[in-house]
Amino acid sequence: MIYQTFANLPFPVSRIGMGCSAAWAKPWYLEADAKSLVSRAIEAGINHFDTGSNYSAGLAEQRLGAALKGRDTTRFLISTKAGTHLNASGRIYKDFSPAAIRRSVDTSLQRLGLDVIPLLYLHFPVAKDLTDALLALLEDLRREGKVRLLGVNSFDESVLEVVGEIQVFDAVMPDYNLLRVSREEIIDRLSEKGKTVVAGSPLANLAHAPGFLFPKSRADIWYSLRAIKNYRDFLRARRLRGLSANADWSPAQIAMSFVLQNRHVASAVFGTTRAEHLNEIVETVERDLPIEIVSRIRSQPVRAI
Repeated sequence: MIYQTFANLPFPVSRIGMGCSAAWAKPWYLEADAKSLVSRAIEAGINHFDTGSNYSAGLAEQRLGAALKGRDTTRFLISTKAGTHLNASGRIYKDFSPAAIRRSVDTSLQRLGLDVIPLLYLHFPVAKDLTDALLALLEDLRREGKVRLLGVNSFDESVLEVVGEIQVFDAVMPDYNLLRVSREEIIDRLSEKGKTVVAGSPLANLAHAPGFLFPKSRADIWYSLRAIKNYRDFLRARRLRGLSANADWSPAQIAMSFVLQNRHVASAVFGTTRAEHLNEIVETVERDLPIEIVSRIRSQPVRAI
């Protein structure tokens, strides 16, 4: 594993992080398998785990807390998110009021079994949500020792531009992958402003994989449907499906290596439900993507998002 300094943390963070959400957090994915995957990640040197308070109605945080129970997590970067909530009927709603964020943080600490949240992201706020009252609450949470670092998870570049000017935030998580090459400009600017960048969705749900349209498992179906929802530019994805004709590189390795070659990306968070897939990604960390593959990715037209 390769590690990198991260914001103001006193320990280095693995360049890849495991996303404890998505299919991993669904009730139909066995909790024993979810715990086993976290153990395998730790054995491989991963010390960065990301989740969210609303993922799978709280089950994601509970599972991660159970998987980490009894471990020394003092040198782990565990991140979660606040601001997105579920009502009694299971509908998603947003609430970034100071009271709602405080309740969310307290609930997350309990579910995760932590005394402090190493990194708390606001989950997809709009610019008007970033009120003085909210920023003051975030500073209070840090002074109280409930959170260590603060960030924003957003795919809206106008929001990220605003975040770049707010001193309270240490980190940002935009989506960045071979279908989101246009994110590089905002990533550069945020890095210049001192924000630590974590790449979200680095594998682009493998929409560029030759077998993407033929999922083989329930988890594969889930990820395919998610990609169809999140990525409009399937023409670009299908143009890139031949990249993995190189037998030395799988579609997942190509996607991850492309993201990690960006020096402004401190870590990239990916999701998986299979140990072999995790191993495949771990192997990518110390490899350099061939220049001809990088050139082919960059040669494709970039669609405005």
